[in-house]
Amino acid sequence: MAWKVYYSDPDITAKAGFGRVARLPCIFDDRPGYHRRASRYIIERGLGRWDPIHRGNPPSETPLTDGTIWNYACWLLNFLEWASLRGIDLTTCTYADHVRGRYQEEMLKGIWSRDGDGLGPKTINLRVQQACDYLNWTGDKGYRAPFMVPYEVVPVRVASKTNYGPRIKHVRQRKGKVRQNKRRLRMPTDGEVRSWLDSVYAKFGEALGLMCETILLTAMRLEEVACFRIDTLPPDPEDWLITNPIAPRKDQLVEIEIMYGTKGPCNGYDHGDKIGPARFIKIPLELAERLHVYRKKHRNPALKRWVNAATSTLEKKQRVDEAVHLFLEESTGERIKSKRLYNAWTGVDLPFKGWSPHLGRDWWACSVLWIGLQQHKHLLSLGGNVAQELLESSGMSIIRLQIQPQLGHADDKTTMIYLRWAADMFGTALSIRYANDNEDILEMEQT
Repeated sequence: MAWKVYYSDPDITAKAGFGRVARLPCIFDDRPGYHRRASRYIIERGLGRWDPIHRGNPPSETPLTDGTIWNYACWLLNFLEWASLRGIDLTTCTYADHVRGRYQEEMLKGIWSRDGDGLGPKTINLRVQQACDYLNWTGDKGYRAPFMVPYEVVPVRVASKTNYGPRIKHVRQRKGKVRQNKRRLRMPTDGEVRSWLDSVYAKFGEALGLMCETILLTAMRLEEVACFRIDTLPPDPEDWLITNPIAPRKDQLVEIEIMYGTKGPCNGYDHGDKIGPARFIKIPLELAERLHVYRKKHRNPALKRWVNAATSTLEKKQRVDEAVHLFLEESTGERIKSKRLYNAWTGVDLPFKGWSPHLGRDWWACSVLWIGLQQHKHLLSLGGNVAQELLESSGMSIIRLQIQPQLGHADDKTTMIYLRWAADMFGTALSIRYANDNEDILEMEQT
């Protein structure tokens, strides 16, 4: 039997008196049996009672998102399965000899990989960090001697959030981390995107197709789209706030507020969705109109199927009251969750290997940056460093004023990625003076 990340039925778990952990996964080992220690770790991480920075003193009590705790469980499971097959005693193993010396090296060389090929640095680093966190937790709980992981504090130059000058940020980095190459974006052509999206619509239907298109046209995260409520876009078009009413109709944007499933501190839960930091984003008017048509025309038949499947009048009423999400499965009327959306995104022929919802956000950002820079490309004809700096300055303004607020973060690593992509597209050696060789370690050991 293989190791497995397992979810219980949340309703049954809640009724049994364990409502706080009903949404959290657990780990089964190859006996098969419930792995108590690893599952307890997942619970404490999921509820915010332990994290690798504060080590439970004090507990943050800030729950992790469903997607984050799923990733943590999967990365931990990989390490536990490796340790079991290799006969590694987790009460005595060390970082240098076992975690870095064997687990990390076996992934690098392809010895511990599904296809026999070496894994990418990001995958390796995330798995190794989760192994270190788990072993730190076992030490804190008295299951083993303290697990020692060497860290160093590295000064990193990043762009200032208030001006274009650099500032220094000190980042804790695990020694022995696999070096990551600077991320370079690859974007599909418009034709490739259109062909891929048409395939999603054809195979998975209107709801999932529209959800994928919403990511492309708004840069919303996977979870944010899955949590989109029926009233996130005001029901009456007369109440829509068009932020640029004098622009041509095809360029007009509608402002909406999102808070369910957003990244950041958790402010509680509503209908199973994390309530995160609220932010205002802009969506194309044409997309808003299509969402409105879907809400009136396509969603109601799906909701009717969901309600009619109930076995009592009371249950039917409850289903109507709880149906707050916009996107529903066409065949059953159940809400469409982020994992289902991801499977639809990747369930057809992709423009290229690795085309993902996260790259869909990047595609939106690159499109906005490209359109904006096209208005200033005449600067290149001036030649010299001044022209390049003016173009870079224009790009930085577009990123900070339009792209970063929409994406929901202000990470200047991303700025470098988009400016580098623009430099490739223009075919000119923009200096990108804000870049630095250490930008890939800006991501802390916790993602």
